[in-house]
Amino acid sequence: MTAKQVSELIEVKRSTIYQWVHEGFIPYVKLGKTVRFKKAELFRWIDKNYRKERVSFKTVEKTLRKKSFQREFF
Repeated sequence: MTAKQVSELIEVKRSTIYQWVHEGFIPYVKLGKTVRFKKAELFRWIDKNYRKERVSFKTVEKTLRKKSFQREFF
């Protein structure tokens, strides 16, 4: 898979994918100067490391208040 395909799949900018490659955060294969991603390895990585779900600030605030973290954060 290309960086463009991966970025579309997990809905992040292509520059983020390249940053993750540079940091060694995401599994990749380098063919000369070209970066590619093995689909099976990528899906294992996604299952293990990536949460696509976005949570609103209100949800986070409500959860923190419920767990009595308000003294530290609010």
